[in-house]
Amino acid sequence: MTAADGAGVESTGHAPGIGRVLGVIGLLAVLGGVVTIVRPSLASETGLGYGFVTLLGVVILAASLRYWIGLVLTPIESATPPAVEDRTPISIPGGAFDRTIADRRVASITRLRARQAVVDRLQSVAERIRDRERGNSETESVDSFWSDDAAGALLADGDSETAAGLTDRLAAARTGQTAFQRRVNAAVAELAARYDGESASVELDEPAETSTIIPSEPGLGPTARFRILKPMALTAVGVGVVFGSAALLLAGALFGGVGVYAAAGSPPTASIRLSRSIEPVEPTPGETVRVTVEVENESDQFVPDLRVIDRVPDGLSVTDGSPRHGTALRPGATATYAYRVEAVRGHYEFGAVSLVTRNLSGTFERVADVTAAGDASVTYDVTAAMDRSVPLRKQTSRSVGRVLTDVGGSGIELHSVREYRTGDPLNRIDWSRAARGEELATLQFREERSATVVMLVDTRAEAYIASDADAPSAVDRSVLAAADVASALLDADDRVGLGALSPRQCWVAPSSGHTHRTRIHEVLANAEAFGPRPPDQSFKPAIRLQSIRKRLPSVAQLLVFSPVCDDELVDIVRRLQASGHPTTVISPNPTGGRTPGGTLARIERGLRLSRLREADVRVVDWNESEPLALALTAAGRRWS
Repeated sequence: MTAADGAGVESTGHAPGIGRVLGVIGLLAVLGGVVTIVRPSLASETGLGYGFVTLLGVVILAASLRYWIGLVLTPIESATPPAVEDRTPISIPGGAFDRTIADRRVASITRLRARQAVVDRLQSVAERIRDRERGNSETESVDSFWSDDAAGALLADGDSETAAGLTDRLAAARTGQTAFQRRVNAAVAELAARYDGESASVELDEPAETSTIIPSEPGLGPTARFRILKPMALTAVGVGVVFGSAALLLAGALFGGVGVYAAAGSPPTASIRLSRSIEPVEPTPGETVRVTVEVENESDQFVPDLRVIDRVPDGLSVTDGSPRHGTALRPGATATYAYRVEAVRGHYEFGAVSLVTRNLSGTFERVADVTAAGDASVTYDVTAAMDRSVPLRKQTSRSVGRVLTDVGGSGIELHSVREYRTGDPLNRIDWSRAARGEELATLQFREERSATVVMLVDTRAEAYIASDADAPSAVDRSVLAAADVASALLDADDRVGLGALSPRQCWVAPSSGHTHRTRIHEVLANAEAFGPRPPDQSFKPAIRLQSIRKRLPSVAQLLVFSPVCDDELVDIVRRLQASGHPTTVISPNPTGGRTPGGTLARIERGLRLSRLREADVRVVDWNESEPLALALTAAGRRWS
């Protein structure tokens, strides 16, 4: 970093003409003082001795008032470094619902609309549960637990002191919750009991307030250090002159001397070289990475105050140490510091390092972004192999593989027996039948053929959700699962393709072999479509599904990796299933909160999975604490 010469100019908001007038008055006052020192008798001869001193004090006070006004009207803040330690915020299922019912600061119209949306959502879930229960052969009446009266009770304004009864006010004082919040909690608990037979215990968490930190732009600027000394010195001198106080004059001189020293400090100029080393640069999922930053002062000037902030990419979490470092460097000196980061998967590019340098007095600071030499990226290796096979549908290609078919031919499992035909292999003749004197017959076995599987990973913005702020997102789990499944399928000689349900397009045509395995893993690790941050654009099913269907081989079956977080995904999967491609959904479960919103999100997701099963879609409900292989094993038993 090479800092340009220059000085910060402090603006006070006054017109330039006033500054010139005060400057002229000050110059005349200084000239008058010099003339008085040279000819002391001049003051007594003109009769202006006491009046001149008083006028000088008034001018100084006027100048100090100008600086006091500038101090109040033009605040100066120190440079704001970028926020680099925090993880990128991630959505939690039900979080928006919880914020809606917990917010008490909105206007009355906005509150009414928000509450109506809450009631509509609760009613929609109640209707789906009612429809499911009506499909059972024997069940009690299900129309009683949700009615128009219940909806009206939820909309009753329990926050108003005039509308709320004594019982509601006492309950609010005891629990800290409004009547509306208590009614929502009760409704969600009733829905949970109706859905899975559990009397759910829901708790309302107040949403944490988040603030966005905007880092300072590169450049030179003043700081607030010693800024108050200038008006203090002028005020002390002015009052001391008017009232003839030697103590105030001495204090003003002291303040003024420190202020002159601070103002005389030159802006920081230095040439700083930065280098970064990362070890390892291709870690395994979840492995900790050590980042070492070296800072060298290549200039011939002493740097008294240097602050270094390495920009950690969004998605990497700092687990040890700090990417921030403060030091002072002599010419040619070097400082080194290190910290550790961790992520579940993904490709991350480090940005420029932010430097903040100050002069010796700390009155000026320069902000600059410097590109560090050395390593600049981390790519988590997603290569893995599952310890069991993946249960597939019977839709196969003509190539030999491991999926048992209903077609007789060469294989292991006996399929049928037919009459002998000329040219049949000798090892398939039923010699035991021939030994009994019967006609020759040929044994038919179930043919084992390879499957053509296309994996579709849901990486829409809606899929970037997790059970809590520190848990891996559903997309992280889906990408790692897709890498595991691809390894297992390719080891079984199946043909595997890859695509993304995302506005960021990605497609790998089905193929097999070790080279194809490497390509799939590289795409999952580096492609923008599977990035650790959600896309900015929305997914357009009408456009993207048409493109995907055109590329799908006719014999392809689909593996869709998705948290099934909304109804749009259900419609997408059902349309793919209806187009003639048997579909299996591997769904990482992102729900788990005990709040009303989290409980409601769990119920809604369960109802969506039921709709998929009703459409003959196989579903693997994969919990976060459960290995994928175990979830596939349990699902395979249900399907067999």
